[in-house]
Amino acid sequence: MSVDTLLIKLVVGLGITLAATVVLRRLLPRFSRRTSSDFDDFVLRALSDAVLPFGIVVTLLIVKTNLGLPNDVARAYDVVLRIVGSIVLIRFINRIGIRFLQSVAKRSDSDLEQLFKNIQPLVRALIWIVGALVLFQSLGVQLAAIWALLSAGGIGVGLALKEPAQELFAYLMILLDKPFTVGQFINVGSTFATVEKIGVRSTHLRSLRGEAVVMNNSALTHTTLLNFADMENRRMIYSLGVTYSTSVEQMKAIPAWVEQIIEVIPNTNFDRCHFTEFGDSSLNLELVYYIDTRDYTTAMNAQQAVNLGIMECFAREGIEFAFPSRTLYLESDSLAGKLS
Repeated sequence: MSVDTLLIKLVVGLGITLAATVVLRRLLPRFSRRTSSDFDDFVLRALSDAVLPFGIVVTLLIVKTNLGLPNDVARAYDVVLRIVGSIVLIRFINRIGIRFLQSVAKRSDSDLEQLFKNIQPLVRALIWIVGALVLFQSLGVQLAAIWALLSAGGIGVGLALKEPAQELFAYLMILLDKPFTVGQFINVGSTFATVEKIGVRSTHLRSLRGEAVVMNNSALTHTTLLNFADMENRRMIYSLGVTYSTSVEQMKAIPAWVEQIIEVIPNTNFDRCHFTEFGDSSLNLELVYYIDTRDYTTAMNAQQAVNLGIMECFAREGIEFAFPSRTLYLESDSLAGKLS
């Protein structure tokens, strides 16, 4: 073992490492601050944090042959340094890769940013797994045994993760296909609610009564869903039934009266009103109008105003709403006359 050679290698290796650290921390940031992006500043900080421990590991690997260690000790020495160096390198790749994907997601849209935020732990885990496999291969470990072990356990893990994986893919479908987004008002089955949060496993809704409704993502992607957010106009179709005692003049005037009522109510637009049929117990009219708002409460207020306006008009004109009824005409007197 040459002490002089060992010292020279140590001094040169550590000197280069320290010089690279100084350049990355003091010199290059002066140029990176002039750019509009902050990604280069982050890369320099990550490099400056990683170059010192990685340079020390490389220097210690270089001087290994000059230490005169026994074979077993040299093997352990080499394995430890490779593990430490791999950890430093994987952490650096993780930091740069995650930051790059975050910047790409931010420039795309909020849904993609939310998607990446939720799968970020999975991405980190995959990078660590790939790095560990590369390390094992460099150390001479037979990966065939590892693959066999993973294959054997994969069946059980796959069965255990069947439902979480199904919910994850349903979550990805919701974010990519966008049947609804946070803040939109939807109808699922008998539930009318506003979307508050879209999670990896479930979606949180707030119903009209105020209670929280939690539904699995797979349930939302496998059912018919009504989204009211993109509905610019609500088309309201009514069937009005009045009694047979209503006169012809009143039946002719009803469409005009209804139109006058609707036209003065905010957010409503009259379409048509027609006398459509003679029912079993009523004269039936069909009313169609539009409410030009997406807000559910505003739409309900307009609908209520129309209903009350029609009731007040009919009461003022002496028109009665019909209800299911049957009139029996008795002919007992005429029948008695015939028998006598």
